[in-house]
Amino acid sequence: MKEKGKKTAGAAAIIVFLGICAALYVYIYVVPQVTGALTPTAIARYGEMLTSNPADCIVFRSEKVIPAEQSGQAGYYAGEGDKTRLGEKIADVYPAGGAAKSYYMETTGVVSYWYDGFEDVFRPDALDVFTPDVFDDPSAAYGEEETEQADWPEPRSVNTAEKEKDDPLYKIVLGDMWYMALRIDSAYMDRYAMGAKISVDPGFGAVDARVIRMTQYEDCWVVIAQTNRYYSSSCRLRRCSATIVTEDNTGLIIPTSARCFRMSEEGEMQEGVYVKNIRDEYHFCRIRVLAEDTEKDLSLVAEDTFFERNGDGETVTVYTLSVYDEILRDGSELSDVRITDEVPEEEEEEIVFEWEKPAPEEGEE
Repeated sequence: MKEKGKKTAGAAAIIVFLGICAALYVYIYVVPQVTGALTPTAIARYGEMLTSNPADCIVFRSEKVIPAEQSGQAGYYAGEGDKTRLGEKIADVYPAGGAAKSYYMETTGVVSYWYDGFEDVFRPDALDVFTPDVFDDPSAAYGEEETEQADWPEPRSVNTAEKEKDDPLYKIVLGDMWYMALRIDSAYMDRYAMGAKISVDPGFGAVDARVIRMTQYEDCWVVIAQTNRYYSSSCRLRRCSATIVTEDNTGLIIPTSARCFRMSEEGEMQEGVYVKNIRDEYHFCRIRVLAEDTEKDLSLVAEDTFFERNGDGETVTVYTLSVYDEILRDGSELSDVRITDEVPEEEEEEIVFEWEKPAPEEGEE
């Protein structure tokens, strides 16, 4: 009986211990997540927000394909994407009988072994006659109505040992400047401007570029961007999907629901948030919205100050949110909070250095 009682007591202790652990887990991990959503205030925190949109991309480059002048075994001396100078040896082709044929760089450029057959089609000068039909049908680039619709071919590597005469041996990318034609939905075009800097990510990393042309069509826009940035992976690109970043802003992250409008004394609608002070009162603080994430219901706003023009056309400084300010999470729910028009000013503590303190009177310690 005593052994049975000990086992029962031990099992009960284990159950109690597990229950305490479960309660601690709920208290530490679950409760904060639930109450966080119900908390009436939020903290303005420093952050970054990108403004981006999807696009279809076609790459235009100045390229020259070097064919094999004879059949045989090829040997290469340059790597994919290598920047190579005039006169450097690139390849040898050894025929079954006879002397090997050596190939040297005809000019300074980038060596690539990726070939898609469009090297003579998508040249920079072809941008002058480019139409968005090409995104779906590359044969439209030839401008021949009788041409059958074609699919975009996958680029293939010609860095192979066996070569037949006239097979592509390698290609040279000429010049530093290359171009991207971007098909963009009309809904995003308010973000673009001539000469603006953008970042294009075609899948291997961001490419900094500049907008040099914008053309509107019936169901889309085509933006032409140019860049002189060197990326060894770009030699493989022709037709791809890309993400375009038009703005990269830093500031303070706040819930979008905190934003609200209030009529100023001059009769103008001003956007802002309600900031909590040490007396648990809320005062209206103007904001400038830099970007918005509609999926996460977050907004990025300017930090500390921003500038605007007043009615007289003068530039004035507007003081705004600072990092770690506590704001009302829902700017439309003011019924349960105290509102004040007074913006509290923090008293600055006077700093007195030791050598500035008056000397003690004689007899004083």
